[in-house]
Amino acid sequence: MDTTSMSHIIYTIGKYIYKVQSISINRKIVGLGRKFIQILYSGYYASQLRSVGLQFRLGYPVKFIYGAQYICIGNFFASFPLLRLEAIKTETKTPQIIIGDNVSMGYSCQINCINKIVIGNNVLFGSNVFITDHSHGTQNIDEIYISPNKRTLYSKGPVVLGDNVWIGQNVSIMPDVVIGEGCIIGANSVVTHDIPAFSIAAGCPAKIIKRIK
Repeated sequence: MDTTSMSHIIYTIGKYIYKVQSISINRKIVGLGRKFIQILYSGYYASQLRSVGLQFRLGYPVKFIYGAQYICIGNFFASFPLLRLEAIKTETKTPQIIIGDNVSMGYSCQINCINKIVIGNNVLFGSNVFITDHSHGTQNIDEIYISPNKRTLYSKGPVVLGDNVWIGQNVSIMPDVVIGEGCIIGANSVVTHDIPAFSIAAGCPAKIIKRIK
């Protein structure tokens, strides 16, 4: 092989390596830029919360966080986009949303509170999880003739999720429910009653289908 051919091969390989490196460098720059923006974005919301731990990360965009002064979040919290946290103060109750350490929430998760919602440590949420501790009205016959959005907000009781709980996609958790430690709630379930620790539950309404321990 002559010198000209060898030089051309070396040039072609070098050009390819440079191109690959440039792409890699650009990706790193973009990645660092996104992380920096996420830190600033998360910091903006973190400054409004009652308390927040280390490495608080929110996926952009957040749907909204209302009543941030009534929300406490622990260390290593992470959420995907479209998170909605809502703590509503009423004439009779001051709301509390308390989230432990190492909690991860999927896309479009929603927590609505007028009473108290507690989420333990190491809890994993799928996407579209909905948790509420209240309803519009008390389901009294006298309220039938009142528009639902004008009925008084009413809570039957708080919602508590223990440590190491896994909530599947599209799950709804209703008021006055305790989900014990280590539980797994299957996708598309509606939880209306307590689930004892170390259980797998699924369905509408959710029922225990297996005891882990």
